[in-house]
Amino acid sequence: MIVANAIYDVVFKYLLEDRSIAKLLLSGLLQTEVLDVELKP
Repeated sequence: MIVANAIYDVVFKYLLEDRSIAKLLLSGLLQTEVLDVELKP
């Protein structure tokens, strides 16, 4: 069984809370331009 490292999860969540960083990160991962990010709980 593989368990995710909690430190990486916290950092990823922190980065995605900032909309400009989230758009940049998602654009890089998806290889396309992300115009808007809507955060949902």
